[in-house]
Formats: sequence, C-alpha cells, structure tokens
Amino acid sequence: MPLELSYLVSAVFLYFLMIVVQAILANLENNPAAMAGARDGIADKGVMLGRARRANANMVEAMMMFVPLILVAYLTDNLNDMTQLGAGLFLAARIIYAPLYWFGIPWLRTLVWFAGFAGTVLVAFQILPFTGAS
Repeated sequence: MPLELSYLVSAVFLYFLMIVVQAILANLENNPAAMAGARDGIADKGVMLGRARRANANMVEAMMMFVPLILVAYLTDNLNDMTQLGAGLFLAARIIYAPLYWFGIPWLRTLVWFAGFAGTVLVAFQILPFTGAS
C-alpha cells in the first residue's frame, strides 16, 4: 500500500479516537441513560466537551478536502515525494491539533492547523494540471 494511503487510513483511525474522546466526555458530563436516548435538550455543560465537538467538526472539514485529493492522486498515478510529504504533514498536524484544541491552546493550535492545511495544498498541487507537477 502506498504511504499516502497508509496516512489516509491512519487519519481515519485518528478520527475514530477523537470520536471516542468526545463520547467519553459526553458520558462523564451527562447521565449515560440520557446519552443512550435521542439526546434532545442536552446541552454541553463543560468546556472540554464543546472543544471536542468542535475539534471533531474541524476534522470532518479537513478530511473532506484531504481524502478525495489523496484518492485522486492515487487513481491518477500522481503519487510522489511531495504527496508523501503533504500527507505526512497533514497526519502529523492532525495528531497534534486535536489535543491542542481539547486543552484550549490557541496560537499553537492555529499554527498546527496551517501546517495540516499546507500538507493538503501540497497534495492538491500534485494533481492540478497547471502546476506542472502532474
């Protein structure tokens, strides 16, 4: 399996972990019986749960760009050193980003977000015909 696809699968597993963290925090804050129901009227009480929810939403947004770009690069045979670097940068940044968000570390979190975004852009440039990379 190409390294980029391994990074992609690892990013999915990271998202699984992020969902588990959010579920644990939700069950610590709320009655587990309420969490087993429709969750109508349940509001986030603690800061950490809200941060976990927002970090997960941000991961979905990032994956919506990253996943198709990696798959297109793979399907069009445009994997190269830059796609490896970009995918690795994306995954590393996302691994760091989640706990920075959970614990409310603002400026470093923003820099790490930009690093992950830069990784996504590196991959995108390898499949765009006008960049000369493909």
